[in-house]
Amino acid sequence: MTALWRKYSFVILFVVTALCFSLFLVFTNTADSHSEYAEVTVSEGDTLWSYAEKYAEHTAMTPESFIEWVSENNDLSSHLIVTGDTLRLPVKEEVFRYSEDTIHLASDNE
Repeated sequence: MTALWRKYSFVILFVVTALCFSLFLVFTNTADSHSEYAEVTVSEGDTLWSYAEKYAEHTAMTPESFIEWVSENNDLSSHLIVTGDTLRLPVKEEVFRYSEDTIHLASDNE
C-alpha cells in the first residue's frame, strides 16, 4: 500500500482536490442562480402575459416560454395569478429594479 501511495500520491491528491472543488462550484452556483431572480408582488390588473411582454426581452425567452417558466417555478396550477401573490420571475434582480418605466439618478445607487 505504501508503494502505491508513493507512486501515485500526486495523482490521488489531484483527483480528490478536483472532486472537492467541483462539488463546491456546483453547490455555490446552484444557490446563486435562484437568488438572482427578481420577486414581484402581483398588483391588481397584472397578468402573466403583461409580465412576459415587459420582461421576456431581458431573458432571451419568448413570452410563451416566459409564462411557462413562471408557472412551473412558482407552482401555479393555472396561468391565473391573484393580487398579493409573490412570484419569482426569470429576470435578474438588477434588471427588475432598473426597469425602463422609472427614472433613476446616479445618487440612487447604493
